[in-house]
Amino acid sequence: MHQNHTEKFTFIMEDSNGELIVKGEIEGESKVLSSDDLKFKGIIALLNSIDRQNFSESGNHPLFEHYIKEIEDTITEVKKHNKFQGKSDCREGLL
Repeated sequence: MHQNHTEKFTFIMEDSNGELIVKGEIEGESKVLSSDDLKFKGIIALLNSIDRQNFSESGNHPLFEHYIKEIEDTITEVKKHNKFQGKSDCREGLL
């Protein structure tokens, strides 16, 4: 018999004025403390849902490049530290 050990992680990102930027929830099985493996799965799922073409067609290709750089920079920082809770501006207000 397989037991379901479903975890839920809710995230909120606000700007420096406390205004909501994004809010979401990830739910699934986790095998790591703080559901960090579940967070990775959520990130991968979201990245797989993004189409570069939508940015280009709406005239916002520079915004696509901005977010790609921000993701790459954040990954570089995460890999440097054993514990990383937002060393870059992109993670401002992430709870």
